Amino acid sequence: MLQKLFSKCIVVTVLALPVMLCAQTAQAQDSHGATAYSPTSDATGISWNHATEKAALDAAVAACNQQSEGANDCKPLTSNTNNCGAIVVGKGGAGAGWGDNKRAAEAEALAACSELPGGSCKVQLSVCNK
Repeated sequence: MLQKLFSKCIVVTVLALPVMLCAQTAQAQDSHGATAYSPTSDATGISWNHATEKAALDAAVAACNQQSEGANDCKPLTSNTNNCGAIVVGKGGAGAGWGDNKRAAEAEALAACSELPGGSCKVQLSVCNK
């Protein structure tokens, strides 16, 4: 009887192992990115390939503040997982976008920026999180 119970435990363990490994693999593959913008200096920051959303947001703000010429007023704009991102700046502010590739991300960011007053939007940064 003890041998049958032991055999059942081994079968359950062997069947559950691939499920647990797949879940861990899926979590390990997530890559987070974010964008940030300084309204005072028009500085931008973008981050990619971070393990968590918070790490990506913090990195984007830090990159932006580094470019802000002392303004240090960068705020996160957007974040996303396993995607490409872009940030654009125009006379009325900034826009950010995400997509399956850089071209799609830039198009979305340009569309967001074109809704701001002032126009003249230009892509500042774009990168992929894949």
